[in-house]
Amino acid sequence: MRRITPLTGLVSLLIALPLGFLLLYPALVRCLLISFSTDFQPIHTGENPLYVSRLTPVRQQQQVLVNDKEASNRIRSFWGNKQGRAILIYCHTPAQYADYCGGGDSESSAGCSLGTPWGVSFLVLGPDGNNPDVIAHERCHDELLARVGWWRTNRQIRQWLNVWLALMVDYRFTNPQADPRQRARDFHDEWEYRAYGRQMALSLDELETMRGFFGGDYHHVMLAYYTGAAEVSRWLAKVGSKGPADLARRVGEGEGFGEAYPTSGHQANQKQQPVSPTH
Repeated sequence: MRRITPLTGLVSLLIALPLGFLLLYPALVRCLLISFSTDFQPIHTGENPLYVSRLTPVRQQQQVLVNDKEASNRIRSFWGNKQGRAILIYCHTPAQYADYCGGGDSESSAGCSLGTPWGVSFLVLGPDGNNPDVIAHERCHDELLARVGWWRTNRQIRQWLNVWLALMVDYRFTNPQADPRQRARDFHDEWEYRAYGRQMALSLDELETMRGFFGGDYHHVMLAYYTGAAEVSRWLAKVGSKGPADLARRVGEGEGFGEAYPTSGHQANQKQQPVSPTH
Protein backbone atom coordinates (compact mmCIF):
# COMPACT_ATOMS: atom_id res chain seq x y z
CA MET A 1 0.00 0.00 0.00
CA ARG A 2 1.32 3.40 -0.96
CA ARG A 3 2.05 5.59 2.05
CA ILE A 4 0.41 9.04 2.09
CA THR A 5 2.93 11.70 3.06
CA PRO A 6 2.11 15.30 4.12
CA LEU A 7 3.31 16.47 0.71
CA THR A 8 1.09 14.11 -1.27
CA GLY A 9 -1.80 14.97 1.04
CA LEU A 10 -1.31 18.67 0.35
CA VAL A 11 -1.12 18.08 -3.40
CA SER A 12 -4.33 16.03 -3.28
CA LEU A 13 -6.04 18.81 -1.36
CA LEU A 14 -4.93 21.45 -3.84
CA ILE A 15 -6.36 19.33 -6.65
CA ALA A 16 -9.59 18.51 -4.82
CA LEU A 17 -10.45 22.07 -3.79
CA PRO A 18 -10.84 23.58 -7.29
CA LEU A 19 -12.61 20.45 -8.54
CA GLY A 20 -15.03 20.64 -5.62
CA PHE A 21 -15.56 24.36 -6.26
CA LEU A 22 -16.30 23.62 -9.92
CA LEU A 23 -18.86 20.97 -9.01
CA LEU A 24 -20.57 23.05 -6.31
CA TYR A 25 -20.62 26.42 -8.09
CA PRO A 26 -20.48 25.89 -11.87
CA ALA A 27 -22.33 29.15 -12.64
CA LEU A 28 -19.85 31.18 -10.59
CA VAL A 29 -16.94 29.43 -12.28
CA ARG A 30 -18.37 30.38 -15.68
CA CYS A 31 -18.65 33.99 -14.52
CA LEU A 32 -15.06 33.99 -13.32
CA LEU A 33 -13.96 32.77 -16.74
CA ILE A 34 -16.21 35.12 -18.72
CA SER A 35 -13.25 36.95 -20.31
CA PHE A 36 -12.19 33.66 -21.94
CA SER A 37 -15.63 32.76 -23.29
CA THR A 38 -16.07 32.83 -27.06
CA ASP A 39 -19.82 33.31 -26.57
CA PHE A 40 -19.46 36.76 -24.96
CA GLN A 41 -17.63 39.96 -25.81
CA PRO A 42 -16.69 42.99 -23.68
CA ILE A 43 -18.35 46.23 -24.78
CA HIS A 44 -17.44 48.36 -21.77
CA THR A 45 -14.60 48.38 -19.28
CA GLY A 46 -13.59 50.57 -16.37
CA GLU A 47 -15.96 51.21 -13.45
CA ASN A 48 -18.76 49.05 -14.86
CA PRO A 49 -17.29 46.18 -16.95
CA LEU A 50 -19.92 44.71 -19.25
CA TYR A 51 -19.91 41.47 -21.26
CA VAL A 52 -22.73 40.73 -23.69
CA SER A 53 -23.68 37.60 -25.56
CA ARG A 54 -22.47 37.68 -29.16
CA LEU A 55 -26.04 36.77 -30.13
CA THR A 56 -27.25 40.17 -28.90
CA PRO A 57 -28.19 42.68 -31.64
CA VAL A 58 -26.23 45.94 -31.57
CA ARG A 59 -29.29 48.01 -30.58
CA GLN A 60 -29.87 45.81 -27.54
CA GLN A 61 -26.18 46.05 -26.62
CA GLN A 62 -26.40 49.84 -26.62
CA GLN A 63 -29.61 49.72 -24.62
CA VAL A 64 -27.88 47.71 -21.88
CA LEU A 65 -25.30 50.50 -21.59
CA VAL A 66 -28.01 53.17 -21.37
CA ASN A 67 -30.01 51.22 -18.80
CA ASP A 68 -26.95 50.47 -16.71
CA LYS A 69 -26.01 54.15 -16.65
CA GLU A 70 -29.48 55.04 -15.32
CA ALA A 71 -29.33 52.20 -12.79
CA SER A 72 -25.91 53.34 -11.55
CA ASN A 73 -27.25 56.88 -11.12
CA ARG A 74 -30.07 55.50 -8.96
CA ILE A 75 -27.48 53.74 -6.79
CA ARG A 76 -25.53 56.97 -6.32
CA SER A 77 -28.72 58.84 -5.44
CA PHE A 78 -29.93 56.23 -2.94
CA TRP A 79 -26.57 55.42 -1.28
CA GLY A 80 -24.84 58.78 -1.63
CA ASN A 81 -22.13 57.33 -3.88
CA LYS A 82 -21.35 54.09 -5.67
CA GLN A 83 -18.79 51.62 -4.32
CA GLY A 84 -19.89 48.40 -6.04
CA ARG A 85 -17.76 47.25 -8.97
CA ALA A 86 -19.59 44.15 -10.12
CA ILE A 87 -18.97 42.77 -13.61
CA LEU A 88 -22.19 42.83 -15.62
CA ILE A 89 -23.00 39.87 -17.89
CA TYR A 90 -25.90 40.10 -20.33
CA CYS A 91 -27.29 36.80 -21.63
CA HIS A 92 -29.36 36.82 -24.81
CA THR A 93 -31.18 33.52 -24.21
CA PRO A 94 -32.76 31.81 -21.17
CA ALA A 95 -30.31 28.91 -21.62
CA GLN A 96 -27.32 31.23 -21.32
CA TYR A 97 -28.88 32.88 -18.29
CA ALA A 98 -29.40 29.49 -16.63
CA ASP A 99 -25.74 28.62 -17.22
CA TYR A 100 -24.43 31.83 -15.68
CA CYS A 101 -27.02 32.38 -12.97
CA GLY A 102 -27.42 28.79 -11.86
CA GLY A 103 -31.20 28.81 -12.03
CA GLY A 104 -31.90 26.17 -14.61
CA ASP A 105 -35.37 25.45 -13.22
CA SER A 106 -36.30 29.12 -12.72
CA GLU A 107 -39.31 30.57 -14.53
CA SER A 108 -37.68 34.01 -14.53
CA SER A 109 -34.78 35.16 -16.67
CA ALA A 110 -34.40 38.70 -15.36
CA GLY A 111 -31.36 39.02 -13.14
CA CYS A 112 -29.30 37.65 -10.27
CA SER A 113 -26.14 38.57 -8.39
CA LEU A 114 -23.21 36.37 -7.36
CA GLY A 115 -20.43 37.35 -4.99
CA THR A 116 -17.18 35.80 -3.81
CA PRO A 117 -15.38 35.97 -0.44
CA TRP A 118 -12.38 37.66 -2.13
CA GLY A 119 -14.44 40.61 -3.41
CA VAL A 120 -15.15 39.81 -7.06
CA SER A 121 -18.87 39.94 -7.89
CA PHE A 122 -21.08 39.51 -10.93
CA LEU A 123 -24.51 40.69 -12.01
CA VAL A 124 -26.11 38.37 -14.55
CA LEU A 125 -28.96 39.65 -16.70
CA GLY A 126 -31.26 37.50 -18.80
CA PRO A 127 -33.51 38.41 -21.73
CA ASP A 128 -36.04 39.98 -19.32
CA GLY A 129 -33.40 42.00 -17.49
CA ASN A 130 -32.49 44.68 -20.02
CA ASN A 131 -34.14 47.54 -18.16
CA PRO A 132 -32.98 50.01 -15.46
CA ASP A 133 -35.26 48.53 -12.77
CA VAL A 134 -33.73 45.04 -12.86
CA ILE A 135 -30.18 46.38 -13.20
CA ALA A 136 -30.63 48.85 -10.32
CA HIS A 137 -32.13 46.07 -8.20
CA GLU A 138 -29.13 43.81 -8.73
CA ARG A 139 -26.62 46.66 -8.38
CA CYS A 140 -28.16 47.50 -5.00
CA HIS A 141 -27.41 43.96 -3.79
CA ASP A 142 -23.85 44.44 -5.00
CA GLU A 143 -23.59 47.84 -3.32
CA LEU A 144 -24.55 46.38 0.04
CA LEU A 145 -22.06 43.54 -0.50
CA ALA A 146 -19.27 45.98 -1.37
CA ARG A 147 -19.92 48.12 1.70
CA VAL A 148 -20.45 45.36 4.27
CA GLY A 149 -18.21 42.62 2.87
CA TRP A 150 -19.08 39.10 1.77
CA TRP A 151 -18.70 37.43 5.16
CA ARG A 152 -20.67 39.98 7.20
CA THR A 153 -23.35 40.27 4.53
CA ASN A 154 -23.97 36.53 4.73
CA ARG A 155 -23.69 36.37 8.52
CA GLN A 156 -25.35 39.60 9.59
CA ILE A 157 -27.62 41.13 6.92
CA ARG A 158 -31.17 39.84 7.04
CA GLN A 159 -32.65 38.76 3.72
CA TRP A 160 -35.79 40.88 4.18
CA LEU A 161 -33.59 43.98 4.42
CA ASN A 162 -31.38 42.99 1.47
CA VAL A 163 -34.41 42.41 -0.76
CA TRP A 164 -36.20 45.57 0.16
CA LEU A 165 -33.26 47.89 -0.07
CA ALA A 166 -32.96 46.64 -3.66
CA LEU A 167 -36.64 47.25 -4.27
CA MET A 168 -36.30 50.87 -3.17
CA VAL A 169 -34.31 51.55 -6.36
CA ASP A 170 -36.57 49.27 -8.42
CA TYR A 171 -39.30 51.64 -9.56
CA ARG A 172 -41.67 48.84 -10.50
CA PHE A 173 -42.39 48.56 -6.78
CA THR A 174 -41.99 52.07 -5.42
CA ASN A 175 -42.32 55.70 -6.48
CA PRO A 176 -39.07 57.55 -5.72
CA GLN A 177 -40.99 60.83 -5.45
CA ALA A 178 -43.49 59.51 -2.87
CA ASP A 179 -43.51 60.92 0.63
CA PRO A 180 -41.63 58.36 2.78
CA ARG A 181 -44.29 58.28 5.52
CA GLN A 182 -47.12 57.86 3.04
CA ARG A 183 -45.19 55.09 1.28
CA ALA A 184 -44.73 53.34 4.64
CA ARG A 185 -48.46 53.59 5.37
CA ASP A 186 -49.33 52.22 1.91
CA PHE A 187 -46.99 49.24 2.30
CA HIS A 188 -48.30 48.56 5.78
CA ASP A 189 -51.89 48.49 4.51
CA GLU A 190 -50.94 46.14 1.66
CA TRP A 191 -49.06 43.90 4.07
CA GLU A 192 -52.06 43.68 6.40
CA TYR A 193 -54.36 42.88 3.47
CA ARG A 194 -52.11 40.05 2.23
CA ALA A 195 -51.76 38.70 5.79
CA TYR A 196 -55.58 38.46 6.02
CA GLY A 197 -55.76 40.98 8.80
CA ARG A 198 -52.55 39.57 10.39
CA GLN A 199 -54.03 36.06 10.70
CA MET A 200 -51.35 34.64 8.36
CA ALA A 201 -48.57 37.12 9.13
CA LEU A 202 -44.93 36.11 8.87
CA SER A 203 -42.40 37.22 11.46
CA LEU A 204 -39.15 38.85 10.39
CA ASP A 205 -37.32 35.92 12.00
CA GLU A 206 -38.82 33.62 9.37
CA LEU A 207 -37.46 35.80 6.54
CA GLU A 208 -33.83 36.15 7.57
CA THR A 209 -32.47 33.69 4.98
CA MET A 210 -32.95 33.08 1.26
CA ARG A 211 -34.66 29.79 2.04
CA GLY A 212 -37.02 31.40 4.52
CA PHE A 213 -37.84 34.26 2.18
CA PHE A 214 -38.29 32.38 -1.10
CA GLY A 215 -38.91 28.84 0.17
CA GLY A 216 -42.67 28.73 -0.23
CA ASP A 217 -45.53 29.11 -2.67
CA TYR A 218 -46.50 32.29 -4.47
CA HIS A 219 -48.56 33.59 -1.58
CA HIS A 220 -45.69 33.04 0.85
CA VAL A 221 -43.20 34.91 -1.35
CA MET A 222 -45.55 37.84 -1.93
CA LEU A 223 -46.32 38.05 1.77
CA ALA A 224 -42.59 37.96 2.46
CA TYR A 225 -42.07 40.86 0.05
CA TYR A 226 -44.72 42.98 1.71
CA THR A 227 -43.62 42.05 5.21
CA GLY A 228 -40.16 43.33 4.35
CA ALA A 229 -41.63 46.31 2.49
CA ALA A 230 -43.67 47.44 5.48
CA GLU A 231 -40.73 47.07 7.86
CA VAL A 232 -38.02 48.68 5.70
CA SER A 233 -40.21 51.55 4.47
CA ARG A 234 -41.14 52.27 8.11
CA TRP A 235 -37.46 52.25 9.03
CA LEU A 236 -36.48 54.50 6.11
CA ALA A 237 -39.21 56.99 7.02
CA LYS A 238 -37.69 57.15 10.50
CA VAL A 239 -33.93 57.24 9.78
CA GLY A 240 -33.99 59.23 6.54
CA SER A 241 -31.99 58.94 3.32
CA LYS A 242 -28.63 58.42 5.06
CA GLY A 243 -29.88 55.38 6.99
CA PRO A 244 -28.83 52.62 4.53
CA ALA A 245 -25.26 53.90 4.12
CA ASP A 246 -24.89 54.37 7.88
CA LEU A 247 -26.21 50.87 8.58
CA ALA A 248 -23.84 49.32 6.00
CA ARG A 249 -20.88 51.22 7.46
CA ARG A 250 -21.62 50.14 11.02
CA VAL A 251 -22.13 46.47 10.15
CA GLY A 252 -19.09 46.55 7.86
CA GLU A 253 -17.00 47.84 10.76
CA GLY A 254 -18.08 44.90 12.92
CA GLU A 255 -21.19 46.10 14.74
CA GLY A 256 -23.94 43.50 15.10
CA PHE A 257 -27.03 43.86 12.96
CA GLY A 258 -29.32 44.02 15.98
CA GLU A 259 -27.33 46.99 17.31
CA ALA A 260 -27.10 48.82 13.99
CA TYR A 261 -30.80 48.17 13.30
CA PRO A 262 -32.20 48.23 16.86
CA THR A 263 -35.89 48.17 15.99
CA SER A 264 -35.55 44.66 14.49
CA GLY A 265 -35.07 43.16 17.94
CA HIS A 266 -38.57 43.68 19.26
CA GLN A 267 -40.25 43.11 15.90
CA ALA A 268 -38.62 39.93 14.68
CA ASN A 269 -40.48 37.57 17.00
CA GLN A 270 -43.91 39.15 16.76
CA LYS A 271 -46.34 37.91 14.16
CA GLN A 272 -48.24 41.18 14.30
CA GLN A 273 -45.28 43.27 13.17
CA PRO A 274 -44.32 45.45 11.40
CA VAL A 275 -46.24 48.13 13.29
CA SER A 276 -48.13 50.90 11.59
CA PRO A 277 -45.99 54.02 11.14
CA THR A 278 -46.86 57.24 12.94
CA HIS A 279 -49.40 59.32 11.04
